[in-house]
Amino acid sequence: MITAQQVKIGLRFLRHLPQKVRPFEVAAQLLNSCDQRCIYCRCPEVPTELMSTEQWIAILRDLRRLGTLRIKFQGGEPTIRPDFPEICWEARKLGMITSTVTNGMRVAQQPELLDPLMEVVVSLDSLQQEVNDYMRGEGAFEGARRTLELSLGKGLKTYVNMALCRKNFDELEEMLTFCEGKGIRMNAQPIKFGVEYYDDEARPLALTPDQIRDFHRRMIGWKKQGRSILFSTLSFQKALTWPDLTKNTIKSEGYSDCMAGKFYFHIDPDGDVIPCIPHGADFTPKNILRDGLYEALRHVRHHNCGDCWSPYLNERKALFKLKPGALIEFFRRG
Repeated sequence: MITAQQVKIGLRFLRHLPQKVRPFEVAAQLLNSCDQRCIYCRCPEVPTELMSTEQWIAILRDLRRLGTLRIKFQGGEPTIRPDFPEICWEARKLGMITSTVTNGMRVAQQPELLDPLMEVVVSLDSLQQEVNDYMRGEGAFEGARRTLELSLGKGLKTYVNMALCRKNFDELEEMLTFCEGKGIRMNAQPIKFGVEYYDDEARPLALTPDQIRDFHRRMIGWKKQGRSILFSTLSFQKALTWPDLTKNTIKSEGYSDCMAGKFYFHIDPDGDVIPCIPHGADFTPKNILRDGLYEALRHVRHHNCGDCWSPYLNERKALFKLKPGALIEFFRRG
């Protein structure tokens, strides 16, 4: 069933489609800091400058004028910013779909942080407390479980994201069954080393190429069975023919036709605009504070990151290329 919100999104999409700069979906990285320390993540160690509340609010208003439909706040752990509610409420008032990715630690203690949100992605890597807390930090399991209950209780669209490695690979179907019991859609993704925010010291935990392909085959099979997988089968097929799964991206000859940088964008905490976090382009970003939002968005359209095997990013490519499978999945989610 098509909802009133989806009709509004569709009309706004069509209205702004003829523009040269079309930031329909934005990942807004509010900070690198975190209240946990995942064994595979070095995001809190990457130095950055933070934009102020006022700067973020000005950016949100400009994004709305350019047609932004959905904004996902992430970090680090975005909820530890004291101005997180203010920034989220501004995006909500502007008519954007507001989403966040959280470990749940802060939300479990301050449920009101969920109030300006429409979608919540909770990071949960294992249903075994000792495994999850080994991977994410002490207390992470209880924080995530509590946040799932709070989010569902408020009627928000709620998802689980499971970072896969050798430590929890055998728990994949158990997590899916858990999510189905809660009425939650699940996303799982292999941890990709060789990307800026991932800690190479944990590389021994990486899945083998055979395990990665097996994961994608299983996700395709479960999706065809109608199970509660977040993305369409299109998004999982790329990895099955990817030549070297130890490499996340390949470059294009000339400018890429990837949707990243054209329809969806990533804003760093300091205002740099990049196509997406794991991009492999030879690319020097422009900065919103220094160069202006429009110029930073215009500049990021042209890069040479040609392709990747990430299910999340391939779903975005398929959606903005109006592929039927991705569109059907979008409408199913409501």
